[in-house]
Amino acid sequence: MAKHVLAILLCAAALLPAAATKLPAEDTGVPRRVREEKKDLLADAAIVSAAVCAYVLVIPDTRQRIFREASLKRVWENFKYPFWSAREGGRRDHNGFWINCVGHPLSFAALGLYLRERGYNNLETMVFTQTVNVAWEYVIEGSMWLPSSKDLLADLIGSLAAVYALAPLSDLGQERLEAGDRRWGNYFLYYLNPFKKINRLIFGRRQKSSAIYFLPAPGGFVCGLRWAG
Repeated sequence: MAKHVLAILLCAAALLPAAATKLPAEDTGVPRRVREEKKDLLADAAIVSAAVCAYVLVIPDTRQRIFREASLKRVWENFKYPFWSAREGGRRDHNGFWINCVGHPLSFAALGLYLRERGYNNLETMVFTQTVNVAWEYVIEGSMWLPSSKDLLADLIGSLAAVYALAPLSDLGQERLEAGDRRWGNYFLYYLNPFKKINRLIFGRRQKSSAIYFLPAPGGFVCGLRWAG
C-alpha cells in the first residue's frame, strides 16, 4: 500500500509544474495576462521616487531653484492651509497649455497605467497616484511655491482616465487578440496601455510557480517545496 501511495505522490509532483503553466493554443504576439498579483509596493515606490528625482534633476529651472529656495516652512504652510494654498497657487499658475493640459494629465495617466499593469486594483491605483500628486504639489514644488489647484485637478483627471478608460479598453483589446481576433483596432486598444510591453522589458516575463519535489535519500525519500520559473 505504501508503495502505491508513494508512486501516486511522485506522479503528482512531476505533473504539478506542468499543470500550473497553461500555454496558449496560438501565439498572437500578445502575452496572456497573469492572474497572480505582481505588485510590490516598496519596489514601485522606489521606482516612482527615482523617476521623480530624475525629473527634478533634469529640468534646469527646478533643479536650480529647489537647492536655492526650498523651505520646510513653506511645506508646513501648504498643509496648514491646504485649500487656500491650492486655490491661491492655481491663480498664480500661468504655465502654458502643453504643461498644464497635456504634460500633467499625461504623466499621471502613464503612472496609473503602470500601476494597473503591476497588479494594483482601481482603488489602490487612485490612492497611489494621488499620494504622488499631493507629494509633488505640496512637498516638492510646495517647498518653493504654492501648490496649484490646476495641476492637482489635471493630475486627478489623468489618473481617472487611466484607471476607468484606458486600462479597461487595453484589457478588452488584449482579450480579443488572445481570442484570435487580430484586427488592427484590437491592437490599437491593446497599446493604449504601453506598459503591457514596457513592464515585461523591465521586470521580465517569467513567473514563479510552486512545485513539490521528492528525492531519493538513504533509507527513504526527501520531500520539499521549491519555486520553479
